[in-house]
Amino acid sequence: MDPSGACLGVCYADNQLYYSVNSPGEKSRLSHIGSIDYTFDIENAIITGSKNEFPAIKSALDSIRQEYNCTSVKILSPAIEECWSIVPRAVFEDPAEREAHIQLLMHGVERSEIQTTWHKVHKSGSRLMLLRNNQSMMGFNYLLRSFGNTEYVSDIELAIDWQLHTRNSGSFLMIHCQNKYISATSFILGKLRGCTYIEFEHLTDLPYLWNLFSARLPWLRGIHDENFVFGHYSSEVAGLLNPYWRDHGEIQYFNMLDELNVDAKEKTYGFKLGSAFPAIIMSLDIDTRNV
Repeated sequence: MDPSGACLGVCYADNQLYYSVNSPGEKSRLSHIGSIDYTFDIENAIITGSKNEFPAIKSALDSIRQEYNCTSVKILSPAIEECWSIVPRAVFEDPAEREAHIQLLMHGVERSEIQTTWHKVHKSGSRLMLLRNNQSMMGFNYLLRSFGNTEYVSDIELAIDWQLHTRNSGSFLMIHCQNKYISATSFILGKLRGCTYIEFEHLTDLPYLWNLFSARLPWLRGIHDENFVFGHYSSEVAGLLNPYWRDHGEIQYFNMLDELNVDAKEKTYGFKLGSAFPAIIMSLDIDTRNV
């Protein structure tokens, strides 16, 4: 792989694809941030491999790869295609208990098809376990096969990358707002505390579901210094849930480059930067191995 090549970050919402390309060798500097509109649901087209829709996405990403010399790519992994669970130390450290827990959560899926990632949880012997079914990622694999290096990034890992990028040592909540779900990731003193995602059929169901989830997950209603709200539906979601957030930290939307702690050639955009936030952070290619 060409070490001087750029990193491409990709995310999507409904029929809109957002992408960001970094400037190799220039910290927090981006070559380009853009969006592409389609007439179909992008996430569904990737997962199903639709013959009528999939080639258009692949062709666009290949063109971006060639134009900006992108040797690596990071793409957002849909939260609803993953399983998140916090397990106690006794389960994490015992192989038999760990495997039994995985099989329980991913019942009916062959173990060889289950991808497992672990993250530390603040001041606890527990671990956050992220599970993916490889079968649900086959479309992503084919979509990105022309890149030298590929990585799938969950909403949890996106929030961790943001914390590393900003070195934010406070207590904050990251909320990603999509059409059929929102995800929430909490940090306390700069360390991961908890995470969850909430699926819904209609946006108007969210206040009820937020109350339901927060009754079981106290950190959702905990006090945070800041609430970072992003994604294509951030305005609509914030409008509904603001009564539950306004006493728990300032709300920020990532609509300006300086709010993202990045710089780019273009200063104005024909879309909300908060919608492209995942692509922007992923394109920075933050190396968590050296943290």
